[in-house]
Amino acid sequence: MSMLAPFFLAGALAVAAPILFHLIRQHPKGAVPFSSVMFLREVPPRLTRRSRLDQWPLLLLRALSLLLLAAAFARPFLRGADDQFNNTPVRRIAVLVDRSASMQREDLWEQAIKKAEAVLTDLSAQDQFAVFVFDNKVDRIWETSLAATSDERQNALALQALTEIQPTWRATDLGSALREAADWAQWPTESRTPGEDGSADGEAITRGQLPGPASIVLISDLQDGSKIEALQQNTWPEQVTLDIRRVVPKEQGNATAIMMNDQTLENLQESSASDANRKLPVRVVNSKLASQFDLKLQWKDASDNQTIQVEADATQIVRLDQPADSVTAMVLSGDNSPFDNTIHWVAPEKRSYRLLHVGGTPDDPRESLFYYLERVPLDNATRTVSMETVTVAQLPTDLDPRECPLVVVSDVANNDAFTNAIQTYTEAGGRVLFVMDASDDASDVLACIETITNDKSLSAKEASVDDYAMWSRVDFSSPLFASMADPQFNDFSKIQFWNYQNVSGLEEAGWNILATFDSGAPALAQSGNVWLLTTGWQPSSSQLALSTKFIPLIAQMFSGNEGTARYVAGHVVGTPLPWPPTEDAELVRSDGASSPYEQASDADFIDRPGVHQLKMPGEELITFASNLAESESQTDAMDEDTLERLGIGLGEAATAEKLTQATLQLRDRELESNQRLWQWLLLAAIGMLVIETLWGGRYAKRIA
Repeated sequence: MSMLAPFFLAGALAVAAPILFHLIRQHPKGAVPFSSVMFLREVPPRLTRRSRLDQWPLLLLRALSLLLLAAAFARPFLRGADDQFNNTPVRRIAVLVDRSASMQREDLWEQAIKKAEAVLTDLSAQDQFAVFVFDNKVDRIWETSLAATSDERQNALALQALTEIQPTWRATDLGSALREAADWAQWPTESRTPGEDGSADGEAITRGQLPGPASIVLISDLQDGSKIEALQQNTWPEQVTLDIRRVVPKEQGNATAIMMNDQTLENLQESSASDANRKLPVRVVNSKLASQFDLKLQWKDASDNQTIQVEADATQIVRLDQPADSVTAMVLSGDNSPFDNTIHWVAPEKRSYRLLHVGGTPDDPRESLFYYLERVPLDNATRTVSMETVTVAQLPTDLDPRECPLVVVSDVANNDAFTNAIQTYTEAGGRVLFVMDASDDASDVLACIETITNDKSLSAKEASVDDYAMWSRVDFSSPLFASMADPQFNDFSKIQFWNYQNVSGLEEAGWNILATFDSGAPALAQSGNVWLLTTGWQPSSSQLALSTKFIPLIAQMFSGNEGTARYVAGHVVGTPLPWPPTEDAELVRSDGASSPYEQASDADFIDRPGVHQLKMPGEELITFASNLAESESQTDAMDEDTLERLGIGLGEAATAEKLTQATLQLRDRELESNQRLWQWLLLAAIGMLVIETLWGGRYAKRIA
């Protein structure tokens, strides 16, 4: 017999009370007072060896009643031979190990392996488990199967597979990893057939065992820079709990230096592109838990350095002299975590482009479209742009869009040579902007456009403008105007137009109308690589060239077709390359290893920071630098409440010992609840008390 609450048996000690009461002598019945002894002290009878029990059957009844009550409260039950078998429920555990770049710090990876070993060692042969590793993507490196689950070597094999992995240099997408692990960890619903998808979902039911707790054991430094956006997309499964087991470095805090990206680099230029003394901006960030504030920043292998002081949770912009072309890295020193202190850099290689204008030259240069066109600053750190104006007869027939991204046409000749040259150029990827700056050329412009675009339904006539016209609708979803979509830039109502051409048939021909006048007539339209501006930008036609919108408009038309970019300062390890994969292209990593680059997934070959190369067909060589994601340098620990607020149930995963004890206790409760022996014991105790009461009453009457 077993007891569900054996500590209640201590109540059986109360059986000593009736025994003592029976041993104590009572006053004699019917005592008669005498005056001669009334002043003497009364002395009760003393217990001696000659004391004996009176009415021992009554004593026995009382003692048995107390013993039965104590046994009833102890809730006894009987176990059969079948009940001795421990049918422990099967656990379903997903072990999720962080292998992102921040795990390169100190001995964090060794700590992670030890914590994973403790989890895997505790698993029994019946448990289902899977081992996931993650950075910005998730890999399932081990999963139990129905045929192999009973094999006790599964734990050792899974641990061996984990030890063969090393942390990467990628960013941390914690949200996606938790979501995928949770999808695996939850038990299948009743509507699903066990193992119908070939997975191990139905194994516990197949072996006749009960499905137990479902848990995710997350082993990570849980850095603050981890992405968790994916956790907001779906509801967390209620039956899955998350057990967080952190790995913690000995030294907290981290500082990092971040090179500005291409656009920021251009915006922060303080001098012309030819200025050799141009300063390069570098952002230095110190973490919240930083204990080192005196930092040094220098180009690699340089003798001089720049000492800066950055307080905890602060940012400072540092401007460094541009190094020699042979320098390929910048080094930050002085903080506690040097894993991200080398920033790779490739000096931008300038390429030469040209912008071609086809049109005449008026007597007044200020009435020329080219006069304002050549004043648009298109030069930057990676390119120099020369501008030329030619007549229709001087237009080259072999224009290369990679060398001349944009051609502006304001004067058109109705001859086949000119039209064929423009058509060949656009078919090769070149962009053409037709400008109707004079009504005399409108018909010729439309004739050329009809030949190029095969649109025969276009017509134009001079619009009647009483005072001035203005643009009333601009399509800011177009890349041409996207940079001006913010409220402080999107006001075009202050630009006045004195005349324009009312072109009809554009929408019917499939043109995209990017801007219209207040009359509803098209102002700027696009069809493929061809734009049509129905007015001029010189002062006699409009104020467009004198407005702040003219420069970004022309710059976007030009830069959108520069061809393959050769300089990328902001490439992040683990992200796609900005160049499309090409047949016979080859990637050469910083360690000298090479791999084909013929499909997008081949970019995974660039798996570490450094200066790498891309060999394109035709012996074209592109050199680029890859660095860590900025988020990986945010190494301060994330608060667990952040995950709990997203609906994730936190809790410690049940160990085999605790689960066994809980299972046995639950089974004992079930047996005791079914047998209900305590009720019979309680009835027996009540019966004893009834008999004792009747017996005691008869005895009292007899001695009275």
